[in-house]
Amino acid sequence: MIGQSLPGRRTGSAARRDRACHLVRGIMLGVLAGLPIGLFAEEPHRSPVAVAVRPGTTEALTANSTAGSVSWIDWSSGKIIQELTVGSRPWDVKWLNANRAIVALADADQVALLIWPDSKGQIQRKIIDIGDEPSALAIGPREGIAYVALTGTDEVIELDTGTGNVLRRFATGGLPRSVAISPNGNWLITCSNVPGEVTVHDLATGELLSRRKIFDDGFNLGHPAITADSSKLILPHIVNRGFAVTRGNIEIGWVLDNRVTRLPLPAGEKADQQQMGLDIRHDAVGDVHQALLNSDETQLVVSASGTHELLVLRFQDIPWPPGDSGDFAPKELRNAPDRYRRIKLGGRPLGIAWESPTSLLVANGHRDSIQVVDLTNDTVAREIALGGPATPSPARLGEMVFTDADWSLHSWYSCQTCHPSGGTAGQIFDTRNDGGYGLPKLIPPLTGVAQTGPWTWHGWQKDLTAAMKVSLEESMSTTRKITDHEAEVLVAYLETLKPPVSPHRQQDGSLTPLAEAGRELFVGKAACADCHAGDTFTTDDVFRVGLEGPRDRYKGYNPPSLRGLHARRRFLHDGRARSVEEVLREWHKPEELNGAALTDDEREALVAYLKSL
Repeated sequence: MIGQSLPGRRTGSAARRDRACHLVRGIMLGVLAGLPIGLFAEEPHRSPVAVAVRPGTTEALTANSTAGSVSWIDWSSGKIIQELTVGSRPWDVKWLNANRAIVALADADQVALLIWPDSKGQIQRKIIDIGDEPSALAIGPREGIAYVALTGTDEVIELDTGTGNVLRRFATGGLPRSVAISPNGNWLITCSNVPGEVTVHDLATGELLSRRKIFDDGFNLGHPAITADSSKLILPHIVNRGFAVTRGNIEIGWVLDNRVTRLPLPAGEKADQQQMGLDIRHDAVGDVHQALLNSDETQLVVSASGTHELLVLRFQDIPWPPGDSGDFAPKELRNAPDRYRRIKLGGRPLGIAWESPTSLLVANGHRDSIQVVDLTNDTVAREIALGGPATPSPARLGEMVFTDADWSLHSWYSCQTCHPSGGTAGQIFDTRNDGGYGLPKLIPPLTGVAQTGPWTWHGWQKDLTAAMKVSLEESMSTTRKITDHEAEVLVAYLETLKPPVSPHRQQDGSLTPLAEAGRELFVGKAACADCHAGDTFTTDDVFRVGLEGPRDRYKGYNPPSLRGLHARRRFLHDGRARSVEEVLREWHKPEELNGAALTDDEREALVAYLKSL
């Protein structure tokens, strides 16, 4: 449904979020009226995550994830032309043409269209409800057609921005995080996180042409670059090496690696996939995010948000290893600044866009700014401040620690690496949180974690601040001395992480009839509420559930909260299950715990309820 420049009545999960955020919405309406945010409330951080250049101009738009706005800037003058409100958590922005732009609103389940007037007048905003958690955008070859990755439903939609109609749906891997159209206009390319895989669809027919998993357990797949002839995809990502999280293994790259992968398009054999490491021993790269090729394909640029830098590689001279890439950058690149250099920017550089063949715009989330980076001398030529409070709050300071890979040994990874946006990367890691090594565990989400103690899968950690110190000292092997203040601000950030709102409810927020039947089973016949109780759907007890191993030091498990269950793609302590249905059918049968056996129809109802939480 399309609304006009001011929002009308909203429905579904978007409406539920509006009721919870009416104050923020009022502030945003003030911005629409041309009034500064500061007149209505404390100045918010902008936290830009994406930037898009307006065709044929020196102007750009930024997606400001924590201010619910986009900033319209002129980088040549260094000025903000206007800040426009758009909605809850802008996560990507693209220009449809020189006078129309589209913004993905991840928390509102919407996109916003911004339409520049032909004559003097206000910029129009139109809202389209599209589905659960739009996370990335791509613009198709046909006028007015956009492609939107919906993380919540594992699909990409083809959207007619003129009518607001969804024309087609393309199934993807779990949690799609980036989407692109090949330069020849033939292929829709989607990069998904759980599992880490790339899907390619024929844009004309909708046919799935290939589905390729990034090997060595690739995850946190970033935004790819595509060669001009549409023959190759260049993808930044992280690799889970699968070894125990010990200090020695971290140091030699046997826990996590940051890499770029080259894939042929539109399809290819597994042997055609080539990877190259980006890390330098004792000076690794953290949290690669986006790749870009310049117009003559002489330079590949990758943003690395965890280590606050841009990586610049001479593209034609990249020595793509024929087999295993190893855990470090190839020796041909080490100490060869003409082939591989690193530009320190500070803050949290995320989205990047070319301003000219030798200059980049960088959306720096933690500097609340757009940086103009000159690649001829590797300097920040200009920095455009987007606005923000003079003094960061404890939660903001905690977020900075959370996303900073320099807190790990030699900067290999951050808290954000395993818990993107406070959720879960869906990976298995072997840490000492279960009392020793040899029993890898699934990374749990941190949304709602401040209200769901005790912590760890076995529930032995009773103090969340102490747990932060343990994570930094053991899981990240930090060499820094951790102060109480640093642990406390991390907890302050965790307290801001709320479980995602489920889209599996009716428009007024109530349960569907099927989910209501499932609720009765949850508290009754299935007896799930014996362990998953109260508003948080957990307890502070530990239960034996038949999944214990003979080497477990701690016997039994603390039940994880079921809030936001719909947003997960792996389940149980070791990630063995890939769906809620599989959990109930194979590994966590009610009749083998406190409940009774369910029929197929009852199990379907119970799943509907669990996905509504």
